[in-house]
Formats: sequence, C-alpha cells, structure tokens
Amino acid sequence: MPEDDTTPRTYSSPLRERQAGATRELILDALTELLSTHRSDEVSTKEIAARAGVSQPTVYRHFPDRTALIEGLADRMTQIAEANGDDVSIQTLDDLAASAAKSLALTDAHVVEATAEAILNADPRRLSKGSRARSEELRRVVARSLPEYDERAHLQVTALLRSLYSVQTWLRMREEFGIPGVESGPILAWAIDTLVREIQAGHFPAGLES
Repeated sequence: MPEDDTTPRTYSSPLRERQAGATRELILDALTELLSTHRSDEVSTKEIAARAGVSQPTVYRHFPDRTALIEGLADRMTQIAEANGDDVSIQTLDDLAASAAKSLALTDAHVVEATAEAILNADPRRLSKGSRARSEELRRVVARSLPEYDERAHLQVTALLRSLYSVQTWLRMREEFGIPGVESGPILAWAIDTLVREIQAGHFPAGLES
C-alpha cells in the first residue's frame, strides 16, 4: 500500500491567474473612475465593488485594505512608465534632469494613478515599493558620480535630489499653483541641472559633507 502523503499540495492554473489578474484590473479601473470625481476618503469598498461588478469580499481578497488599493494604483505608474520607455535606469547624474522633464510630462496623462502614488508616498512609513527602489537607484548613481564625496554626503545629495524629483513635486505644482507637468518638468529639469553642476564643482554647503 502506498504511504499516505499528507504534504499540502499547491495548485496553480494559468487560467485562474489570468482571471485573478483581470479582476484586479477591474477593481483598479473602478477605483480610478471613482477617484476622478471623489476624494479618496469619500470612496467606499462598497462603491468600488459595485462599479467593478464584483462582491465586497472579492475586493478585500485582492486588496485587504486602503493602502493596498492605493499601492495597486501606484504600481500602474511603474507599468505605464515601462510601456512608454520611461523605465530606463539613470546611469549618471547628467541623465537626471532629462528624465525628470520626461517623467512629469508623462504623469499629466495619468493624473489619478499619479495622485494615488503621491498620497501613498506622503506617509514615509508606507512608501511604495517603486518609490523605495527609485531612491536606492539614485543613491547608487550619486555614489558613482561623486567619488570625491563621502558616504554621508552621498546620502544628503540623494535626499535633496529625490525630494525634488518626486510625484509630490508634480502634485503640488499642479494642484496648488496650476502648473501642469508639461511646464513643471522643464522647470524641475533646470533646477536639478543647476544643483548637479554646483555639486560637481564642489560647491556643496561647507560642513555638511561629513
């Protein structure tokens, strides 16, 4: 008699995975539509489920809380960037200004998703995975590009540039001052380019390098 195998079995179905992915997209589409006319705190899970044509438990199964929903929308910005060829890694600090101008212009076409990412990243305790990855990439670029500075200065420069090159900058300029990304992008690019040239020339504030 064969031995009784009590090891839990896992079952993976490509069809089931596609269906789950399609359901996630329906839910995110519904949230996107609702956020186009409502504040995020006005949107309920019940409304999302009704708009998506699914049950509330289904929404919770895919997105257990509000943070997961907003992060789902934030992930869409990464996918959008990849689809538009804007996911190329920045190799040197000289690439940063052009990347910022292109990114902010692209963001204008995806206001709801970008705003969701800004909302999520407004709380540093729950920064999106994409935001953390971009910060770490920039820190590596800064270290390679500025070997004459020490590790603490690399951190300071990264923090300065990352604070400028962020979805929060796009949102504030758009919502508070009425400056869309197509205009704020070149402004941000000029500011970053000016700072980078000053830092590369050794004009970093005295006493802060170490």
